[in-house]
Amino acid sequence: MNKFRGVGPYFYAAAVACFGVIQLVVQNFLTGLLPVPDFVPLRWWWMILTSGIFILAAVAVFFRFRQQLAMLLLGLVFTIFLLALHLPVLLAHIYVGGNWAATFEMVMLASHYLFAASLLLFAIQHIMYNEYIISLIPAWMPARTFLAYLVIAAYLLCGVSFVIGQRVGLAAFWLGVMFGLWVLLLHAPRAIGKWNVEAEWTSLFVALAVCGVAFSISRRESAADLAGIIVLPRV
Repeated sequence: MNKFRGVGPYFYAAAVACFGVIQLVVQNFLTGLLPVPDFVPLRWWWMILTSGIFILAAVAVFFRFRQQLAMLLLGLVFTIFLLALHLPVLLAHIYVGGNWAATFEMVMLASHYLFAASLLLFAIQHIMYNEYIISLIPAWMPARTFLAYLVIAAYLLCGVSFVIGQRVGLAAFWLGVMFGLWVLLLHAPRAIGKWNVEAEWTSLFVALAVCGVAFSISRRESAADLAGIIVLPRV
């Protein structure tokens, strides 16, 4: 379990680096994750700058060179996109479910502290659009309806765990496992089957990034629990 927790920052960094590579390959912002309007001045140059930040910050994380600073920089970039792009669109089209999903995916990438809000929002959306969610599960998987409800339960339980501050490390670990399985079983086959569709690859790496964030939270919370156990007898 500890080995999985330790790879969290590297999963996140790998996903972010791939965001940058995808943008450079398609010569455009990620259409779903970073929907920068065409009228933005110097748009192409902003795309190049953003891609460079993603790749260089990921390299810093991998080689442990100013790792915390690199993570803070990525969080700041995602927060800027959240406030400048996603929130205005969400407020202008508040009844569009896709806008909620895109906004709170960005929340999960930008801030560990708002993770619970995203989990609870996704649970609600899975309930509202349950038939659509079931249709996304590969046909070869058994008990697809049960799996869809299992995901809802996982979101709710993990969200509640985060809110009340109980068993956060364990909840985050299993959340990371769930997203990791989605990367392998759902997103990777779809992306490989549609290798030239940017949105599929972006979805894959969003799932990998969230997996990394979850494992990172699990490691941090588990370390805090251990520190509490060590310190407590001295009080």
